[in-house]
Amino acid sequence: MTFMRRIARGSFIRLFLAISAATVLAGASLIRAEPQRNRTPSPAVLQSPAPKQGLNFVVGARGLDSLSFNGQSLLVSPASGEFQPQKSAFRAVLDAVLPFSSAGVATPNKRPDTIDLSYPWGRVSCVYGKQGDRLKMSIEVSNVSAKTIDQLSLRLMELNFPSIPTGGTLEAGMFGFGFKGPEWPLHLGPASIPSVADPRFVVPIVRIDYRTGALNFCSDDLECSVDVSNSTNPSAKTSYPFVITCRDIKPRASKMFNVSIRFGPAGARVQDLSGDVLERYAGKYPFQVNWKDHRPIGAIFLASSGTNVATNPRRWILNYGEINITNDKGKAAFREALLKHADKCIKALKETNAQGMITWDPEGEEFLGAVYYGDPRLVPTLAPEMEFKNSGAKRVIDEYFEKFRAAGLKVGVCIRPQQIAMVDGEPVHQAAEDENAVQILRERLAYAKQRWGCTLFYIDSTANIDGALNPDVFKAVAEAYPDVLLIPENESMRYFAYSAPLNSYMHHKITSTPVGARMVYPNAFSVLMAPEGDRPGDHDALVTAVRGGDILLFNGWYAGVESEKIKKLYEEAAR
Repeated sequence: MTFMRRIARGSFIRLFLAISAATVLAGASLIRAEPQRNRTPSPAVLQSPAPKQGLNFVVGARGLDSLSFNGQSLLVSPASGEFQPQKSAFRAVLDAVLPFSSAGVATPNKRPDTIDLSYPWGRVSCVYGKQGDRLKMSIEVSNVSAKTIDQLSLRLMELNFPSIPTGGTLEAGMFGFGFKGPEWPLHLGPASIPSVADPRFVVPIVRIDYRTGALNFCSDDLECSVDVSNSTNPSAKTSYPFVITCRDIKPRASKMFNVSIRFGPAGARVQDLSGDVLERYAGKYPFQVNWKDHRPIGAIFLASSGTNVATNPRRWILNYGEINITNDKGKAAFREALLKHADKCIKALKETNAQGMITWDPEGEEFLGAVYYGDPRLVPTLAPEMEFKNSGAKRVIDEYFEKFRAAGLKVGVCIRPQQIAMVDGEPVHQAAEDENAVQILRERLAYAKQRWGCTLFYIDSTANIDGALNPDVFKAVAEAYPDVLLIPENESMRYFAYSAPLNSYMHHKITSTPVGARMVYPNAFSVLMAPEGDRPGDHDALVTAVRGGDILLFNGWYAGVESEKIKKLYEEAAR
């Protein structure tokens, strides 16, 4: 350890002295040069050769030695074009002290367009090619070890732009913040939108516009993630590494990854540069939503945290919360109030020409830290008064949903992918994981569909500790129940292939389905939460959203100015 410290200390001292000496010499040279320029007559003006148009690059021993588009150089030096494993900040510091500690060994290769790097675990090779204004890179990862390489990140190059670039992925983020497209500076993307375009969630394209040109960084075969993030010159914010992440390279096996950087003029659209990638993604993950009714949907809440009556532990809002479910007389009154409330809701829904409603809380809201519970199977346990029959043959919760269906309205409930455990008599949500979320959702959906005829399902908290649930969860549920509409709270682009994610106009001013989702799935649509109708300045945007197939979600338990706004938006959209 002491020996290593001495080596490191000596390396830093020598590096410091070398830099200091170079700086002094450079300074002295500049001081001497200035008077010389003043004494020398101005040379004759020479015509510079016209810059080469289009894409031009040169492949060197360890990657790109140069790269330009329409005469604009985008590499600071050959070191910026070096093909190498992506380094952490710690690794970069260590490499400065102990050179070549992590770099692969370049192997001789007769092909001038190929880079081969060898490592103890295997080999990485990259073949560079050009197709018009596309720089194509075919990367082969060979794993000679006995263990699977779960993921390997490779820095393909680091480009330096003439100005701060704008752009990002086509992902909308978990709350739809990217619904207008990546129009922000590359280093200032919304926190909820990942910089990584992971093909499991979103079409693997990163769009960049740098004023004198534009480019798309693409995984052409949809096999690896692409990422352009974390500027390496924080003050200027013009230099960015281009990184791919390769996954699942089996033991003693090789896997190919084909990527490209596609150049075009400033303002070039993603469709123009990468239409083939969009089509390929839609072909691999086809659109499967088969829901024709796009009229508004009413949201109904039967309970409220503001209700606090001892005889009403579930906090029902009926009769202004004055409910007594501790005896049969009170339960009979509860039944009467609930069915009267259903009639009021039906009237409001009909007046707004709604297709149906979703009831968020048939289980009540007794345990505020856990709502919404999202498990209709727990209604008998958490809200036993909903099972009250009175003198009839039907339970009150069944009568409630039946009233809506009899009026020609679709019905639905809120479900969640989390497992619920009863701890000391209270429900506790356990983290949703992809592997069991499918089964949980299927079971809850099947129960509500069979018992109440539900076809509308708001899916609350569609995330796990790592972020949004894998889209394959919704693919599996949608394939099992193709006649229902899934409305997940959170989202990624590929959710739109199997569902209509919820986006909030009220909270986040989202006024349409994300642009990236529509690029891949032209028929994709969202459910937009707009309980207050439209606000000044957003009317035309919401009319356009409705014309494009988006569904507005409004408060469905009363008729008022808000629902009248919803009705007028649909009427105008139909003209």
